[in-house]
Amino acid sequence: MRRAAVALAVVVVAVTGAIGVMLILNARDDATVSPSAGPGVKRAVGARPVVARGNVVLLYSDERLTSALRSLADDTGGPATPELRAAGQAVLVVRQPGLRVPVVGLATDRRFDARGPDDPGLRAFVEYWLGRDAG
Repeated sequence: MRRAAVALAVVVVAVTGAIGVMLILNARDDATVSPSAGPGVKRAVGARPVVARGNVVLLYSDERLTSALRSLADDTGGPATPELRAAGQAVLVVRQPGLRVPVVGLATDRRFDARGPDDPGLRAFVEYWLGRDAG
C-alpha cells in the first residue's frame, strides 16, 4: 500500500510539474509573424484606390499588358463577378495611365510593384492576399 501511495505521489508531482512548465512557456510564446506580414509593402492609411478586404486590384498603364493581366486574374481568381467582389474573392484588372512601374498589385493595406504580368512576385502577391483579410 505504501508503494502505491509513493508511486501515485510521484505521478502527481510529475504531471503538475509538466503542466507548470507548459503554462510558463506558453505565456512567453509571442507570434513571430504579424498578421499583415506577407508579400508587398504596407500602404499608407487612406491610400487610393480603396480595395475591399479580400479583393486584389492589378493596376497597369500599358494597354499591351491587358490580355496577360486578365489571364493572370482569371487563373488566380476566376472572372470578377459581382458576387466574387462582394465576397472578397475577386482579382480586378484596372487600367490607370501614368504609373511609374508596369504593374501595381494592391490589397487592402499592401502594395506590390511588379516588372510585368509575368513577375513571379506578382502571382505570389495575388495568391497570398486573395480572399485574405488584412491584419
